Amino acid sequence: MATIIALSETGICNMALGRIGAKRIVKIEDSTENSVEAIQCRLHYSQTRDALIRSHYWRMARARATLSQNTTDPEFEWNFAYDLPVDFLRMKKPWDGFMPGSTDQEYSYSAEGTQLLSDQTTLQIQYIKRVTDPPSFDPLFVEVFVLTLAIKMIMPLAGAGKEAILMRNELNIELQNLMAKVRVIDKQETNTQGRIDTTTWNDAMRSGNGVWSGKYY
Repeated sequence: MATIIALSETGICNMALGRIGAKRIVKIEDSTENSVEAIQCRLHYSQTRDALIRSHYWRMARARATLSQNTTDPEFEWNFAYDLPVDFLRMKKPWDGFMPGSTDQEYSYSAEGTQLLSDQTTLQIQYIKRVTDPPSFDPLFVEVFVLTLAIKMIMPLAGAGKEAILMRNELNIELQNLMAKVRVIDKQETNTQGRIDTTTWNDAMRSGNGVWSGKYY
């Protein structure tokens, strides 16, 4: 019976290194491993992971929270400040519970630093959270992560010759095609038709014409 090896940070790095024909590393967490490959992996891994999670509404990173109001109000413009979750990476939308014909208040917000500013006395949000545990990663996210790491490490490890440039271009095309598939799958897995949040005021504003756009960002 084949042994299933749990996904790890080192495993993801080695998959990326393998895509560009570079040497494998032993353990990314080992700061004494000073090969060029290990240094490049430590340099790019966390930053690339967080940037990719922030750039797309990955299912694995979708989260909801009721925010705590900060005791210090904003200096001007907004009435209240709310502390964002410690794992917050990107705002999706606030929950306003607004439906056509209801008397719920229409409202706006502004994300500034580690706070969300609003005129609401209570605030619930949908957001994208930081996910750091590799076994929790979506398989498609892993594929995107590996390709992006590989692209970043081509020049430092393979130089700037014609072969390296050709390899980078090919990986970029592969990444673009993969992301197109990811977006299609996301649309298939997300259907809120009939739910109260499909036509919230904030959704309508996002479409620009008062009608929910049906798009997820």
